[in-house]
Amino acid sequence: MSYILKVVVPPVPSDNLSVRGFANTLALNSMDLPPSARLLQFYEAITARYPCASSGAYSRASAAACPWGDTPLRDCLTGDIGVITLTYKNVEVLSFVLRRAGALSLTVIDTQAGLVYRPARFRVVLTSIQKNVNTGAMLDKLVPLLKCTREQAVTMLATPNAVIRSRLDHVTAQRLVGTMHLLGCNCSVEKEPSRSAQKAAAKVAATSPAPRAPAPRMAPAPAFALAYTSMVNRAVHFMQGLLERVWERMTATRPYS
Repeated sequence: MSYILKVVVPPVPSDNLSVRGFANTLALNSMDLPPSARLLQFYEAITARYPCASSGAYSRASAAACPWGDTPLRDCLTGDIGVITLTYKNVEVLSFVLRRAGALSLTVIDTQAGLVYRPARFRVVLTSIQKNVNTGAMLDKLVPLLKCTREQAVTMLATPNAVIRSRLDHVTAQRLVGTMHLLGCNCSVEKEPSRSAQKAAAKVAATSPAPRAPAPRMAPAPAFALAYTSMVNRAVHFMQGLLERVWERMTATRPYS
């Protein structure tokens, strides 16, 4: 039984129920268009590992080893979408396709299982400022690049591990790191936590008890109060001792006369 995957270039809706309609509309709009550059990169990557039957890589005896259901495979790519058919649900090939698509920031829609494999998102973090950099000239270039005010750029440069941009695909993040390096900023690319991880962290933060305020210290008592308290305590101890001696005499066992 064949297995169909849709590979999409633009970001898909966050709601999985809307993804199928989005892909169908994209397929109609991409009809008869040449495949985009990223789809061609994807095609080169997957056929380098699993060649298409139209390439002549298989003999008649080994033709069944080709995992692609449609040939030539390149004809399955139009515009910003590709509809790829596997001869069956080959887990090895499917995993490889998902990895290659993710590396190129492509979304894969598994129409049979109803799953949407979105590419990972990344953020660019400022790690340090290069030495001997003209800060004024750097700010003049950062403002239009990051579309922020000069004050915001100054605050960002002064903040340790400031996030320059977030929710980027890996290719865009790497390009931004290179651009920032040319301007005098050393940056790194970090993977964004998944939405489920962000929700879990927010839930933990919301349910964690707030730190208790330290109990107020009692003000030191004045000297007169301390002396009065000491005198009262001595009187109490004296009365307790006196009553104990009286009770002992009253309850002492005497010999019969």
